[in-house]
Amino acid sequence: MKYKTIFTVAAPTVLIFAMACQAEIKTVAGHNGNESATFDFKFKNAPQPSRNDAATKATFTIVDGRRDRNGGNLDKLHDGKVPTEEDQPSENFFFNAGTEGGRLLIDLGDAIEIKQVNTYSWHSNTRGPQLYKLYASNGKADGFNQQPKNGTDPQTCGWKLIANVDTRPQEGTVGGQFAVSISDSDGTIGKYQYLLFDISATEQSDPFGNTFFNEIDVVDPTSEVVAAVPVNQPTGEVQREIVEADGGTYQITIETTETPDLTEWAHKELAPVVQKWYPKLVKMLPSEGYEAPTRVSIAFSASMQGVAATGGTRVRCAARWFRRELQGEAKGAVVHELVHVVQNYSIARRTNPNPTRTPGWLVEGIADYIRWFLYEPETHGAEITSRNISQARYNGNYRISANFLNWATETYDKDIVRKLNAAAREGNYNEDLWTKLTGHTVQELGDEWKASLEKKIAADAAADAKLNILTDEEKAVGWKLLFNGNNLDGWHNFKRDDVRPGWQVRNGALICVDPHNAGDLCTKDQYDWFELQIDYSISEAGNSGIMYHATDKGGAAWATGPEFQLEDNKKASDPVRCGWLYALYQPPIDPKTGKTLDATKPVGQWNHIRLLITPEKCEHDINGVKYFDYVLGSDDFKRRVAKSKFGNMPLFAKSDIGYIALQGDHGQVSFRNIKIRPIHAKK
Repeated sequence: MKYKTIFTVAAPTVLIFAMACQAEIKTVAGHNGNESATFDFKFKNAPQPSRNDAATKATFTIVDGRRDRNGGNLDKLHDGKVPTEEDQPSENFFFNAGTEGGRLLIDLGDAIEIKQVNTYSWHSNTRGPQLYKLYASNGKADGFNQQPKNGTDPQTCGWKLIANVDTRPQEGTVGGQFAVSISDSDGTIGKYQYLLFDISATEQSDPFGNTFFNEIDVVDPTSEVVAAVPVNQPTGEVQREIVEADGGTYQITIETTETPDLTEWAHKELAPVVQKWYPKLVKMLPSEGYEAPTRVSIAFSASMQGVAATGGTRVRCAARWFRRELQGEAKGAVVHELVHVVQNYSIARRTNPNPTRTPGWLVEGIADYIRWFLYEPETHGAEITSRNISQARYNGNYRISANFLNWATETYDKDIVRKLNAAAREGNYNEDLWTKLTGHTVQELGDEWKASLEKKIAADAAADAKLNILTDEEKAVGWKLLFNGNNLDGWHNFKRDDVRPGWQVRNGALICVDPHNAGDLCTKDQYDWFELQIDYSISEAGNSGIMYHATDKGGAAWATGPEFQLEDNKKASDPVRCGWLYALYQPPIDPKTGKTLDATKPVGQWNHIRLLITPEKCEHDINGVKYFDYVLGSDDFKRRVAKSKFGNMPLFAKSDIGYIALQGDHGQVSFRNIKIRPIHAKK
């Protein structure tokens, strides 16, 4: 008896296939791992799918089992088209979730010589590998049963076993693209009219083990094979950027072939984020002996619905949604998906004989916790307010569960997310873990968390009632509100009558939410001498400013109006720090620290500014601390201007009256309690 089995693997995946083959039958099994699989379906030795083989016009029938309604029908197995992504259920045939598989019959119409039978599948996880037995018959044997049901051995009713296929990896990546090519070393497998596939689920630990089959080809010796085409074949030049992170340890491929309009944004905006944050995510979510994937792909799909999805090491992004959110939630959504790549909880099935299933709320909650509380905390995207407190359940999923995890981190254990992640990856998560880590059940923690939210919301409501208002005493001495907390009345963009959409009012605050579409915001009225008080909160690495005496004569507000600098002193790149008069004055050395005086609070907290502008003296205060004073138009002031970049701007600081302007093109910043007290110059 002779047989031959060939195994092919696409680097860098390590793969071991188990095959049992009939005499003279050669089985070639090809595999492209998640990081290297593309819609080309090219394998090292296995042939590509075909679109004009003998199966193209054959009749496919389900003998036993049920088709999953989330997938395609049987036509998908011989239409000559292959998926463009690893998770396109509608472009694959697969048996119903939770079942053990089923049997498929192929009737070629007549008995023909068969050179090859080739099967193809693609999925990022356990629905990628193939597990089946292939039988063949010419239909002429005595007692031939054309459609033997499960439980009936086909070999007892006129069928011949051709191959026993099992491409489940014993180690390494579970998912990816798989190709199985069955042939005979002497030229043809035989002359048959019928083929029977007895297909089994690849695993039973969850309902999702039925293979995503996308093509079954039957090749005869004489027909010319023409390669199948992607179901949505991209046109134009391939747009693919490889981003190296952590000194080349990690490679993240960003593909925009289907969406060339997103290429520039992906290069300028997204690539720096993934380069910085993927290694950070790996460090945030360790577990014993675990090595995170080193090759990751991010592909933008023109046809995908929804937002984004991750399978294994492949992130798919719905271009339609991302186009709307390029200056909003787009980058954060990718960070969320990269957390899923690092989580990689499916490996528990290979390392733990009895893995527990981590609940979805925790999987998504961890991803959103990292996104909203570590990556972009300044957006307050997971904040729970009076509007959504009724939905506050610890297992509410996504942002709500993220808020719960952040509370648990701050209240009980700063490493609780890391510990929960490790247990989930090892297949050991259970609710008893919460009691072990905190001394309370997760239900008890949920109740305590919600009670703390309700208390905070009540306190915030009481505080908000005091925002953006004037007391009777303030009114009596001439204070005026510049911002009412409800709308943008009294404001306009520099040299415009309206306000650009990058400025918005949220929760009683005037916020620059999109510095790419905000610009400088000016008061309706102009002021000469005044005392201005204002609260501000700035984003991480943010940069903004408050300009005064700005006029329409300059090309920009800062070309005429001196600027009270605002920024995140810890991470902003501008060397001019918060509270300084830009490029002109800075506070003295603080004897307590030996460094330049800095009274600002950390990012995310509110700071209070007092800016006094009079002919006799101007003064800058932050959080009750005086920084310095100066006199506009004095000899000292003129000397400093002459030595600065403003020395070449003839209109700078020349006007004694002008708008107050809030800078809105260098980062996200929020303002509230903006009020002014006009001061009459002394005669």
